[in-house]
Amino acid sequence: MAKTRFAAIVALLACAALPARADGIGRLRLIGEAALPQGMDYRGTTVGGLSGLDWDPAAGQWIALSDDRSDKAPARFYTLAIDYDAEVVRGIAVTGVATLRDAAGQPFAPRSVDPESIRRDPGGALYWSSEGGVKAGISPSVNVAAPDGGLRRSLDLPPRYRAAADGASGPRDNLAFEGLALGQDGRTLFVAMESALVQDGPIATLGKGSPVRIASYDTATGRAGPEHVYVTDPIPVAPLPGGQADNGVSEILSAGDGTLLVLERAYAQGRGNSIRLYRADPALATDVAGLDSLLDGSWLAMSKTLVLDFATLGVTLDNFEAMGWGPPLANGHRSLVVLSDDNFNPLQVTKALVFEVLPADMAAGG
Repeated sequence: MAKTRFAAIVALLACAALPARADGIGRLRLIGEAALPQGMDYRGTTVGGLSGLDWDPAAGQWIALSDDRSDKAPARFYTLAIDYDAEVVRGIAVTGVATLRDAAGQPFAPRSVDPESIRRDPGGALYWSSEGGVKAGISPSVNVAAPDGGLRRSLDLPPRYRAAADGASGPRDNLAFEGLALGQDGRTLFVAMESALVQDGPIATLGKGSPVRIASYDTATGRAGPEHVYVTDPIPVAPLPGGQADNGVSEILSAGDGTLLVLERAYAQGRGNSIRLYRADPALATDVAGLDSLLDGSWLAMSKTLVLDFATLGVTLDNFEAMGWGPPLANGHRSLVVLSDDNFNPLQVTKALVFEVLPADMAAGG
């Protein structure tokens, strides 16, 4: 019964996920792209694994979080300059680096954290997520840091997000807190899983999506708020015979009206990446904060509307994991930057795609 209902929900969402213009955000127009040199050294660190991105309007620079687990250098974030306007992207450069530090004021020990997403609140505090290390018994975390990277506190998360020794519940290894978003006023932090908790359902397959929790927290008190389910697409492309494939949520971003932009990142071995950007609306979705398992199917997922299939852009796709609103363009339109994580792999690239966000009324006119 539960499986039947879950399948019905997935089928309904698949039908709803058609190209459509959402209020306030119409078409994304690609302005251009720029890349960093692969494996570049900056102040004794290897620049790579950039999985989180946010704009700091006070300093006029970007903040980019590396997902290095303190293996190549201590866990850290970089500051970037991305030079663009409405007509051209001129380049991207690294301008600074800061070390993330633990409660004792020390750099995080190797393999103790797995940084994934970062957001700056209006007061300058940095929120960053870690997927932990489930196989090693390290639970995911959501942390609040000072602008210099020093730890201020970590959010108190529900027990369902803790690593379980027997693997029968909790997050799956490397599939935990992949995305963060801050509401426009900075009062609400949204935290997205990459894939389903063990007790919530399966990871995505070629035939079925995965139920992903997106939780909310009050940034002043740290108190947990409503929690909703976002169902990913099935894996869109089959791998070559014998290869692996996956699909999950790689980042989220507040759209400013109670909805979220959700970046789905898929990979099929031998085929490459598939990237899709959706707008997710929790208005009619069930608040599942009181449910420790989703298997009974007694919930309704967030509706989703396709904003952009990156396959239509005509550019080489990579492992896009980060995105952030940039400064407004001279014409007053929003800019959006999406950044790829090169996995410290010499065959991949750290690349920024820069978009102009056309309002819905302009997009309707072509």
